[in-house]
Order: sequence, then C-alpha cells, then structure tokens
Amino acid sequence: MIRREEKELLEDPTLPAEVVAGAYRELARTQRWLGNTGVVLRLLQDGSGPVGTVLDIGCGQGDLLQHIRRRLGVRVLGFDLRPAPTSAPIHILAGDATRDPLPRADVAIAMCVAHHLREDEVVQLIGNVARSCRRLILVDPVRHPLPLLLFRVVVAPLLRRINASDGATSIRRSFTPAEFGALVAAGIRGSRARVEHTVAPLFIRQVVDIRW
Repeated sequence: MIRREEKELLEDPTLPAEVVAGAYRELARTQRWLGNTGVVLRLLQDGSGPVGTVLDIGCGQGDLLQHIRRRLGVRVLGFDLRPAPTSAPIHILAGDATRDPLPRADVAIAMCVAHHLREDEVVQLIGNVARSCRRLILVDPVRHPLPLLLFRVVVAPLLRRINASDGATSIRRSFTPAEFGALVAAGIRGSRARVEHTVAPLFIRQVVDIRW
C-alpha cells in the first residue's frame, strides 16, 4: 500500500462544535474497545519510573486524559492544534507540538497522531518532546491491507459516518513498521534514548516507547 496523505473529515476547522464533540466521544469509546487505551495505561504503570504528570499530545477534548486521571490519579495536561472548548474538563493548551514549546511532564503520549504528520514532522515532534519530557509513548495504526479490511468489516459499521471514513483514511495515511522505526531513529539521533517498538497481532496497532 502506498501512503496517502489525504485529509480526514475531522480536521475540517469549519465543523460545528457539537459534531466535533460527538465524534471525539465516539473515538474515545472506540480506542478503549480496540485496546489502545489499555495499552497506554499498562505502559504508564510498568514501574519504570514515577509518573506524576502525563501530557497528551493531540488530545482532542481530553477524553483519554480524564480516563488516565480517574485510573491513576496523576496530574494531566493536554496539547492540541484545535483550541479546546471552554467546557473542557482538562487543561488543554493549543499549539503545534512539532515546534512550539511543550509543558514539562514525566510522560508524553500521542495516540493516533503520527499518521497526521509528514515524515519530517514526526522527527521534529520526537525532538521537541525530548526537550520537556523524559518519555514518549506513540500509539498509531499500521499501514497494511489486513487492518484496513478488518476496520471496514468489523468496526466501521458501528461508527458514525465521519469516524468510519476517517478510520479508513488513518490506516491509509499511517506508516509501516519499517518506516515508523526509521523516523523514530532519526528523531532520537544523537541522544542516548532507548526505544521499544512493538507491532500487535493482525497489525492492529504499533507502539513506540522512547525513554531519554
């Protein structure tokens, strides 16, 4: 599969606020059902070091951070390109995480963010996070025909149209494990970072855990 860089529907800045909020709520439920949220929680609790503050890059409206705060009782911060609604229950900063200063945190997470970026932006994101966080957890789809087929047959029929369309687009926009690994290697070049890169069965996700 050739990587396609088409825009996703939810990236449209003219979408009504209620449409965006509904889509994000459904996405949060979908991430829990797919196991992505559970993966993040397990990594945060793996005993590798104290976790006092968690920063979610590309946090949407903060659903994942609310879940982390309830489960782990840690301080949480969000960072997103789209300004947060005034009703957001989480403190969310607006900016470009590939180049704007990020708040300090013990761990930064970026769930389903990397595939939205160009290759050079993924490298820049990793380098930018390294300036303020000692660990970065990236969870992203894998560009492969099998997860695309499974999504279309099993998951998409259960979702509203915007998320069904964007889910398929996300897989087509994502990186293969080899591509993602090369970008991570470029992002940590010159540092002493340790990296663990895993791919789930059926290529349903890939996880990169970087520790500086």
